[in-house]
Amino acid sequence: QVFWRIFLFYFLSLTFIGLLVPSNSKQLLGNSGSSASPFVIAIKNGGIKALPSIFNAVIMISVLSVGNSAVYGCSRTVQSLGAQGLAPKSFAYVDRKGRPLAGLLLSAIFGLLCFLSAYRKQDDVFAWLLSVSGLATIFLWFNIGLCHVRFRMALKLQGRDTNELVFTAVSGVWGSLYSMALLILVLGVQFWVALFPIGAKKASAENFFKNYLGSVVILVFYVSHKLYSRNWRIYIPLKDIDLDSGRRETDIEIIRKEIEEEKQYNKSLPIHKRLWKYWC
Repeated sequence: QVFWRIFLFYFLSLTFIGLLVPSNSKQLLGNSGSSASPFVIAIKNGGIKALPSIFNAVIMISVLSVGNSAVYGCSRTVQSLGAQGLAPKSFAYVDRKGRPLAGLLLSAIFGLLCFLSAYRKQDDVFAWLLSVSGLATIFLWFNIGLCHVRFRMALKLQGRDTNELVFTAVSGVWGSLYSMALLILVLGVQFWVALFPIGAKKASAENFFKNYLGSVVILVFYVSHKLYSRNWRIYIPLKDIDLDSGRRETDIEIIRKEIEEEKQYNKSLPIHKRLWKYWC
């Protein structure tokens, strides 16, 4: 379902927006005049009067939702780091209602950076903040692909297979390898563009760090963690990877039986119910 939702709500919608909004529109971010959402620009170009205001309200609600989920994810990540000993133990504190108060406080403190948008040089501030986090997603998904590949390799080496897994990627290991190769290509191209901007006559250190500072930050944090923990192991051998910790059910036979029962139940359903269950 995740794949189809991303395809419908992101890929198709952005494709249509690219066809409806001119690249030289003065309302786009970075051009002269007040910037606006490409969706709002497309609606205005279509001559629909009331919908732009409604869509702006929807965007505001969506932004609040994104902020809420970001605070949730950040606070729980900080709490997990504290519980694992990868951050100060005070971050591991959870109150009686299950709220990681230290993590929430840290998230709120960093959230105060949003007030920098009122600074007179807000464009420069935004550019530098974006440079810190701009490449984080690329590194994150590369690590996800790498973990998936090594997980499948560990399964095979330890004499186990994917029959015990509730979910398996449709593209398998090759999909992860493809995404990793593509992300390395993106990092390489981004490095070249950051070092030699398009149209520039010479390399610019300021432009490089504005576009590639995220990789420097990640490297500094990684090296600092190694120096602090004095753990110089780069990776865990495949035979030593723990494949069961954190699972709700570790009895492989019970897992396989439940999966088989679910498959048989799905086969017994009419075709329209199977399609409805698959999509929804």
